[in-house]
This record gives sequence, C-alpha cells and structure tokens, in this order.
Amino acid sequence: MAFCNVIFSEAAARVRDSLPDDRLEVFHEGLAILAKDPRTKISAAISGDENTSSVALSHTMAIEYVISDGLLIVLVVHIVDTSHVLVENKN
Repeated sequence: MAFCNVIFSEAAARVRDSLPDDRLEVFHEGLAILAKDPRTKISAAISGDENTSSVALSHTMAIEYVISDGLLIVLVVHIVDTSHVLVENKN
C-alpha cells in the first residue's frame, strides 16, 4: 500500500491551523489513515475523474481533496459546530 504525502491549500491550512489541540489531534489521525488509502470505500468522488473526493474525518470534520502523483492535496476543510443548530434531532 502506497503512502501519499499530504499538502494543503492556503484556505485549508488556515482552517487546520485554527483548530484547538484536541480537534487537531483527531484531524491528523484521520489524515494519517487517509494518506495510506486515499480512495477508501467511505470517500465520495466529487468529480468525473474520481481524483477529487470528499470524506468525513470525524463527526464534525470533513475534507475535500485531490489525489495526484503521490500527493493528497487537501483543498477544503469543513468544520461543523454542533453546539448551536436550527433543528434538534427528534428521537
């Protein structure tokens, strides 16, 4: 299994750098797993060539990324803050 080097767009790096330490640890753990298998079954292709994908690293963090020439390029980091929501889950 090949290992991809991970690099970030400027926008993705800004979001990454703003994460508190506990969330940053989870973020890096998810990226380490993804770098070993960037075409994991739970990722979703978001382009026709299947090199651009999206995956949730945790319940509150997701990324969009491109795989190219041994690189995993993180384009966008999505952070979901669930402390305030419009509609609560109905159990």
